[in-house]
Amino acid sequence: MVIREQAEHFIMIEQHEHARLSGEIAKHLKSEYFIHEKDRQDVIYAITQHDRGWIRLDAHPIWNEVTNAPYYFVDYPYAVKLKMYQIGIQEVESVNPYAGYLVSHHFSTFPDIKNGTDPFSISFNQEEKQRQDQLEQQLGSIQETEMKQHYHLLQLCDDLSLYVCMNEPGVSKEKEHPWFQKGLGSAAVLFQEGTESVQACWKDEDTVEVQPAPFSKSFEAELSYRKVAKKDIQDKGLNKAYHETKPAVQKITYTS
Repeated sequence: MVIREQAEHFIMIEQHEHARLSGEIAKHLKSEYFIHEKDRQDVIYAITQHDRGWIRLDAHPIWNEVTNAPYYFVDYPYAVKLKMYQIGIQEVESVNPYAGYLVSHHFSTFPDIKNGTDPFSISFNQEEKQRQDQLEQQLGSIQETEMKQHYHLLQLCDDLSLYVCMNEPGVSKEKEHPWFQKGLGSAAVLFQEGTESVQACWKDEDTVEVQPAPFSKSFEAELSYRKVAKKDIQDKGLNKAYHETKPAVQKITYTS
């Protein structure tokens, strides 16, 4: 889950829904970012499906007694999270091997996993390195320059979706989630030399502006979420309160 806490509610967004929005964003990127048109659908599939490992977990949200809030993707129990990442990677790979390679690479670069010295991180890194080696053999040759470009596209779309999910609509730059206040630096390599970061900001409660411009034109997208009342959680428990809350739809216009 992606969670935003409000005074009397939690905004709860399933990870796979966030990833679906990422995929919608990817469909509107300028064609040249994909390098070759033949790779476009593979990359979009990877972006759309990259968080599918969360589907099982998000179907049954659980309560964090320490934070007094629902567990969300950052603080979810680590060992379980890594296992679900790998289930998701396997499911993507079974449909589209190159997309599986990209998603595996995506998670393998997370600092807490890549630099982890605990048994769970070590095992994850070893198994995903083996998976990537096998996929390289299966696919023949993966051009590193192109793969890194596609990986950065995944990062960009992931961040532009998370920006909407983790910030209240229309919030000022000063009140954004700290992850985004200095821009999306990791995606800057997609743009011309000298670009230090990609900046996203709410122009109003419906519109997100992105600079430099990664899109061919402005477009509208939708995000499904649930606004779960804290009182309902207290009365019914988190899982029941979540499933009895009707989903709502947020409409967002991305513009450059």
